[in-house]
Amino acid sequence: MASGWTIKAGRLLAAWAIGGTLAFGQTAETAAPETRSQAPSPAQAQAQPAAASAPAVDPAKMEKLLALWERQSTLLKTLDAKVFRTDVIPAWDEVEYYEGRAIFKSPNLAFIDFRRIKQDESRKPVKDPKTNAWVSIPEERILCTGDEVWQYKSDTRQIFIYPLEEGQAEKAIEEGPLPFLFNMKAESAKKRYDMTLMSEDDKAYGISIKPRLDVDKESFSQAFVQLDRKYLLPIRIVLMSPDGKSKKDFQLGPIEPNKPVDDSNFKGKTVANWKVIRNPSAEDLAGDDQAASAPAPASRSDRPADQAAARPTRAAPKR
Repeated sequence: MASGWTIKAGRLLAAWAIGGTLAFGQTAETAAPETRSQAPSPAQAQAQPAAASAPAVDPAKMEKLLALWERQSTLLKTLDAKVFRTDVIPAWDEVEYYEGRAIFKSPNLAFIDFRRIKQDESRKPVKDPKTNAWVSIPEERILCTGDEVWQYKSDTRQIFIYPLEEGQAEKAIEEGPLPFLFNMKAESAKKRYDMTLMSEDDKAYGISIKPRLDVDKESFSQAFVQLDRKYLLPIRIVLMSPDGKSKKDFQLGPIEPNKPVDDSNFKGKTVANWKVIRNPSAEDLAGDDQAASAPAPASRSDRPADQAAARPTRAAPKR
């Protein structure tokens, strides 16, 4: 977004399809309580959060909740979360599923990765019967290194590098690819969003969020957040598209706060035979979009992996 990542970096975040090339490396035990929420079934993932239609709760509770949310967020030094994402696009009669991981380290490091899940003939997500793991292919990865944003895109075998000016990186995490998840600042949130507490029970709060600023309205028209009541961590984020017709539904869990993380996750690395484009121009980005939507060569189109690559989504490099 223009105020944090610079206009060009904000453009790539608005796509909400993120993933890439670096190895993980987390093997240490959790250093603080964790909240766990397993990925839902496809039917559950497509359901709209209850907060969407529930009557608003006392506004004073929202103010108190924001203060508690910010205070809890200040205790987070790292956050490691698994993500199950569902994209619902009615105009194309399409639903896509992704599995991913988000890692943050205070004050300004981030790693966001998604893999697209294969679907069967009935368009349900597929699991490996032997491992019970999702059958998926790499998508795209974005890193915030503290000085730069690196974006890896395997469909065009390109790496885009966006420099960040001094002081931008921490704000980039607050406004970045999964808002409301890390470095929550109450006063900043109230300036940027209309936030309403719609529901609460013994497990979670349901919050409706509408953007105030044009730069945010370009990314989503409304969001719904389910906030874990015990640890005040988002366990679900639903983002409605600017036209209100499509949505991205992020189910978060397991979530591991203050778990030691490997700093190599936040270091940008080049890949052999990949083109590196530093501070790309509008022409570079327009050319990449055209390449991403181009059909695969006919001689390779009968191969499932190439059919997937031909779609207007992006696969990440393998190492």
